[in-house]
Amino acid sequence: MGRQRLVLVLVAAAALLGFAVLAAAVTRGWAIVDVDREVAEWVAGEMPGWAEWLARPFSWLGGWIGITATSVLLVGGLALGGRLWDAAWVAVGVSGIQVLTALTKAGYDRPRPEEGSPIPLPSSASFPSGHASGAAVTAGIVAALVAERWPRRRGVAWAAAAAVALGVGASRVVLNVHYVSDVLAGWCLGVVWLAALLIVRDAVRGRDRTVIRS
Repeated sequence: MGRQRLVLVLVAAAALLGFAVLAAAVTRGWAIVDVDREVAEWVAGEMPGWAEWLARPFSWLGGWIGITATSVLLVGGLALGGRLWDAAWVAVGVSGIQVLTALTKAGYDRPRPEEGSPIPLPSSASFPSGHASGAAVTAGIVAALVAERWPRRRGVAWAAAAAVALGVGASRVVLNVHYVSDVLAGWCLGVVWLAALLIVRDAVRGRDRTVIRS
């Protein structure tokens, strides 16, 4: 196993452990549930209006419209450029996290915050946050493609991806449509799926390099 793949396996394991701890905390009513409620109450009563309007574009970016637009542009651009494997990888990556998150939501079926939100509450369950998981995966996919095309911009690409994922996740707490633990769990789930995607990508690219050499 190469060094990069080993790092990805360790990252995936750590994120999976983080998700498991958060899931146990939510289902068993550990201390983080009290923190969730306290934050939700503070947001409903004390959050300044400017924070709400700052959160809205990030929330839109991580929603189905923003994620779909980004993925369609990526898949279409890669396919038109003859990079069909990359296009398929992006499509599976983005759609896969949506399915995984939906199944996980159905399994835990946690109600959303009731303290009050400036936007209508979605009908889906609260745990984990689909915006957080989707943003982590989509931004990570973009960062990976950018880093491969421009290796010297690798650090900038991943820093930007992290900033987008953090902004999208935080926006859901600011808008009071998710608890803090929902967002943390969404990030963890997204990182697990993203690491798996990158492991598969690294393995396929390694195999292709071996075939070319032979």
